[in-house]
Amino acid sequence: MAGVNPPQLAPQPDFGSLSQGLQEAATELANSANLPALSQGNAIMQQMQKMNDQMQQNHQQTQRQMQQQLRTDITTLRQASVYNSAARLENSNIRKTDTAIIALHGPTINANIAGFPATPAHLANMTGPALDRVLAALGQPTNGKTAAKKQRLRFYTGLRNISD
Repeated sequence: MAGVNPPQLAPQPDFGSLSQGLQEAATELANSANLPALSQGNAIMQQMQKMNDQMQQNHQQTQRQMQQQLRTDITTLRQASVYNSAARLENSNIRKTDTAIIALHGPTINANIAGFPATPAHLANMTGPALDRVLAALGQPTNGKTAAKKQRLRFYTGLRNISD
């Protein structure tokens, strides 16, 4: 077998060079933490978290304010409703056109309505725009002719049959 050449081996890895190259790559990869985008990433994330926390606080505060406003509105509406029920009861006893009407309160303000008729005679003499303002303040429809609006306001006020 003296004339047989041993098989040629293909190129073999140089493990020393490979190890050194991997160490250099690891060092360079570790240096990537110094890149502005990566080094500021934590600061950006912290700022985003602060913004998220602030938005949640604002949302909660808005919810509390809305709930308080809703409670206030409901209380005002309830108080106006109780007052108006008593006023309607008293107004239902009116029998003369010159007797004072107990003015109803607006349901959103729980206070006397501007332009509310002082007596049944004043109600009978009201015009369309004046009726519209009072009906709207009471949350009542403003459609229809003047006679229908007067009848609606008389009914809502609690007035019954009245004589001079």
